[in-house]
Amino acid sequence: MKIPLSTPTSSDCLFCKIVDGTIPASRVYEDELSIGFPDINPQAPTHILIIPKRHIGSVARALTEDTALMGQPRR
Repeated sequence: MKIPLSTPTSSDCLFCKIVDGTIPASRVYEDELSIGFPDINPQAPTHILIIPKRHIGSVARALTEDTALMGQPRR
């Protein structure tokens, strides 16, 4: 499934602000669907958050078309 580059965002979502660059983050991974960056309060020596570029308010609100994004394997 291909997600369009212009994806819906929420103006009050911290993660959407990171995706659009309003809030800076040291991106260590990025592809057309997601970005990865270090957690600001790591719970392990290497603690990377990988988030979708598309706003998904919660797993309960994920749509059928989000299945590929939510289950995208990571290397």
